[in-house]
Amino acid sequence: MIRILKPTSHVENLQRLDLEEWRRRGIRGVLIDLDNTISPWRKNDITQEALDLFQRASAAGIQVMLFTNAHAKRAGQAAANAGIPFFPSAKKPLPWRFRKAAGSLGLLPNQVLMVGDQIFTDVLGGNLAGCVTVLVPPLEENEYGGTKMLRLMERMIGIRQKFRRSPK
Repeated sequence: MIRILKPTSHVENLQRLDLEEWRRRGIRGVLIDLDNTISPWRKNDITQEALDLFQRASAAGIQVMLFTNAHAKRAGQAAANAGIPFFPSAKKPLPWRFRKAAGSLGLLPNQVLMVGDQIFTDVLGGNLAGCVTVLVPPLEENEYGGTKMLRLMERMIGIRQKFRRSPK
């Protein structure tokens, strides 16, 4: 497997993300993807699983920021629903944007988890920027056509691990 495309970790759902352990390892912030990570594609409804994660992060002293390629209006609405700050039009996987987002939290990239459902955007960009990357399964199969192509590429070159979202 191409090392730069390999996530640091993967979890079956956001509830299994052990923030206390990551805090012990020096993580102080989370950049989290929107579409199919904390909300179904093109929706602004945040899953209860994600809202619980944000509460756990706050209790652990870890900052969370929505980091999405979605435009500012939509990202702002979703972030307001989640109660977290946002960084819209992220242009993932450009690594300098990940570093800028980490900096806006007052953190270095190696102090930040990038959590998302896509290898060629979330994991690749996070790894290139020096973030710690966590891959989660997508919430649903309904997604942007370009994303479907990338998922096919993931499977063709054997990157995508065969795991699905599990219940809490």
